[in-house]
Amino acid sequence: MRDPFNILVAGVGGQGNLLCGRVLAEASVRSGLRPVVGDTFGASRRGGSVLTHLRIGNRDWAPLIAKGEVDILLGLEPLEALRAAYKYAGDRTVAIVSKTKIPIVILNDKKTEYPSLEKIIESLNKLCKQVIVIDAEETLLQIGSMKTLNSYILGVMGSLDQIPVSVSVIRETLQSLFGSQSINIAAFDEGAKSIA
Repeated sequence: MRDPFNILVAGVGGQGNLLCGRVLAEASVRSGLRPVVGDTFGASRRGGSVLTHLRIGNRDWAPLIAKGEVDILLGLEPLEALRAAYKYAGDRTVAIVSKTKIPIVILNDKKTEYPSLEKIIESLNKLCKQVIVIDAEETLLQIGSMKTLNSYILGVMGSLDQIPVSVSVIRETLQSLFGSQSINIAAFDEGAKSIA
C-alpha cells in the first residue's frame, strides 16, 4: 500500500460526500490504519461543490491531498469529478465517476452550458490513469433512492484490488451505521458486483 493512500470524493452538497469520508475513515481504523479526513466546501453546503480528502496510512498526514497525489477519485457528479481531477489527479489516479449530472451550480450562470458527458469523460481520460464510468440511476431507483449513490460508489471502489481496506470491512462499517436491512447496504452490494 502506498503510504499515504489518497482518496478524494467530489460532488455537490447533499450527495453524501461527508458520509463517504466517514465510512472510509471508520473502515480504515477497523483495518488497523490511520485515516485523516479533510473537507472543503464551495459556495454553499447544499448544491455547492464539496470535496472530501481522505488520507490512509500508518502515521498522521496533513488532511488535504497535494496536487497530482490522488490514488482514487470518487466522482459523485461528473463535472465536479472533472474539476477535482484538474487540481488533484495524476498518473496513478483511478477515477470512478457517476454519469448522473446535477447541474445546480452551473445553472446559476445562464451563459454557461453544462458540458456533454462525453467531453467530461474524454477530459478525465487525459488526466487520470483509468476512468470507470458508472451508470447507477436505474439500479438505485429500483432499490428505492438516488440518495444511495454514495453507498453504491463505495461498493464499486471496494471491489478494486488496489485499495487498502477490504470490501467486507467497508460493508461492515456501512452496516454499523445503517443496519443490515438498509437500502444503503443494497446499493453498496449492487455497486460491489457491478464491475466484478
